[in-house]
Amino acid sequence: MKLKRLTAAVLAAGLLMSGLAGCGKSAGTAESAATGAAVQEQSAETDIVTLKVFSMPSNTSGVKTGWWADILKEKAGVQLEILPSGDEGEQKLQALMASGELPDIVIFKDNKQVANAVAGHMLLAYDDYKEQLPNLYQNANNSLRYYADNVSNGEGKSYTVGTRIQTVLETKGTLNWGPYLRYDLYKQIGAPEIKTSDDYLGVLQKMQEIYPENENKQKVYGFSLWKDWDNRRMALGDLLGNINGISYDICGDFLELNVLTNKINSIFDDDSWYLKTLRLYYDANQMGLLDPDSMTQRFDDATGKAGAGRTLFSWWGWATGGFDTTERHNQGIGFMPVEADNVKILHQGLQPIGKNWTISVSSATKYPEAAMKLIDFLYSEEGAMLLHNGPKGVTWDVTEEGKPYVTKEGYEYQLDTSKELPGGSNIPESQNFLNVLPLYETEMSKEYGVPIGYRYWEKTADAPADTKLDDEWQEDYGAEDQIDYLTKVDGIAVAPFAPIPPIPDELEQISGRVGDVVKTYSWKMVMAKDDAEYNQLKEEMIEKALGMDVQKVNEWYTQEYQKAYELGKKYS
Repeated sequence: MKLKRLTAAVLAAGLLMSGLAGCGKSAGTAESAATGAAVQEQSAETDIVTLKVFSMPSNTSGVKTGWWADILKEKAGVQLEILPSGDEGEQKLQALMASGELPDIVIFKDNKQVANAVAGHMLLAYDDYKEQLPNLYQNANNSLRYYADNVSNGEGKSYTVGTRIQTVLETKGTLNWGPYLRYDLYKQIGAPEIKTSDDYLGVLQKMQEIYPENENKQKVYGFSLWKDWDNRRMALGDLLGNINGISYDICGDFLELNVLTNKINSIFDDDSWYLKTLRLYYDANQMGLLDPDSMTQRFDDATGKAGAGRTLFSWWGWATGGFDTTERHNQGIGFMPVEADNVKILHQGLQPIGKNWTISVSSATKYPEAAMKLIDFLYSEEGAMLLHNGPKGVTWDVTEEGKPYVTKEGYEYQLDTSKELPGGSNIPESQNFLNVLPLYETEMSKEYGVPIGYRYWEKTADAPADTKLDDEWQEDYGAEDQIDYLTKVDGIAVAPFAPIPPIPDELEQISGRVGDVVKTYSWKMVMAKDDAEYNQLKEEMIEKALGMDVQKVNEWYTQEYQKAYELGKKYS
C-alpha cells in the first residue's frame, strides 16, 4: 500500500522557514513578524461566528471545544453554543416559540414541532439559500423534497431536513438491539439454549447465582432500568417487541407494527409485546433480578452500574457503561449478543428522508449565511467522514490509489474511544455535540467509492487482532459478527419507510393524557407486589386509556399508516 506522506515535507518546510527566520532577519524584524502573525491569528478568531443551538436530542450544553469544534471553525467559520434541553425539552421549545424567536439553529424531535414553527414563520427556507447549499441538495435532496411537500404549511419550501439519512443497508457489524449477556458468565453456566424470549429469566437467574456480587461486593442484577427516556410509554417497555420484529416508531404511541406481516395491534391487547415486556420486568423483579432503583434512576445511573459490572443483561451493546474494554475482552470477559432461536431483530429500515430529528435555521438568526455554511458542511461528504471517523491525518488517511484507511493511531483510538484526540475531546463526545449524525455511515462516498464509515473499509496490517471474547463468540456462532449471524438465520426484520404526517392537535392532546396514564401504570405494574396487584393495575390502565378515547388516536394512525406506506415509495 502506497500511502500519502506529507509529514516529512511539512517538517522540511518548517525547518527551512525557521532557518530563514534565524539567519535572514534582525531581532526587530522577527519581532515585527511575530506581532503581525499574532494580529492575523486574532483577526481570524474574531471572524468566527458563535451560533446558538437548541438541540432537543442533545445531552450537552455550553460552548463546544475540541478537535471537532476546531474543524467547524476552520471549515464553516462557526463555533456552537449548545443551549440545554434536558428532561423538559418540549416545554423549553414551547417557551422559545412563545417568545417569538428561536435560537440560530434548532434540532427538532418530531414533525409536529416543525409544522408549528413553520406556521409561526420562525424558520428560514433552505430553498432561498440553495446556491449556498450544494452539498445539502446533493446528499439530502429526497429529504428536502419530502419536507417541502408535506411539512411546509402549503408553501412548498423546505424549512427543515432529516438526519441519519440512510439509503444503503448495513452489511457487517451490529444492529441497534441485541440482546447482550455477560458472555463469560453465560458460558460458565453451560450456555443453555434460549429458544424464546421467555428463557432469558432462567438463564439470568443461573448467572446471578454464580456471580451475585461484583469485585466491590455490590449486588448484581439481571436488569437495571431507567425512566428518564419515557415519553408516552415506558420507553424500555418497547424492547421485547424490538427483538421480535415490532416497531413502535411508525404508528404513534400506542400501536405496534409487525414489520414482517404489516399488521398493526394495540399495546393494550392481551398479547401485545409491550405488555409482555412489562410482564418480563415484573417477573424479573419477583425473582430478584431487577435493580430496585430502576423506577427512580436515570440512564447515566443505570449504565454506570453496568460499567461497574453490576448488570448481566443489556438490550444494546452501547449501553454497557464502558464495561466492555479491550482489556476485559482479551480476558474473555464482557457482553456479547445472545439471541433466542426465533429472533427477529428490528432493523429500523432505510431512511431516505432521514429520521424526524430534523435540523432547521431560525428566521431570527443574525447570521443566516454562517448558519447555512454550517448546514452545508454537515451534509457534505467531507463533514460526514470527519464526524464519523475523526480528523484526517490522525485517525484515518487516504492511499495514493485514493482509498481511505484507518491509521495505526486510528486503531488505537478505536480500542479506547475515551482517548483524547489532538485538539481535545474524542469522537463519541464530538458526535454528541448535537446528538445527530446527518448522514449515516453506510452512505457511499462519491469521491472514494466506499461507505463513509471506517467499519466498511478494508482493514490494514495495523488492525488489532480479534479479542479472546470475539474469537469465542465467532466460533460458537459460526459468524463474523451479529449481522453476519442474523443474516444466516433470517433473523432481521426490516421496517418499511412510511412517513406519517403530524397528528392533529385534538388527538395529540388525547395522546398526551393517555401517555401520562400509561407511563405511570407501566412502572407500577413492573413493581407490583404480586400477580393480583399486577393484573389489577393492568386492567385499570387499559380501562382508563379506553375511557380517554385512545381508540380515536389509534384509528387515525392506522389509516394514516396505509397512506404513508404508499407515500414513502415516492421519496425512496
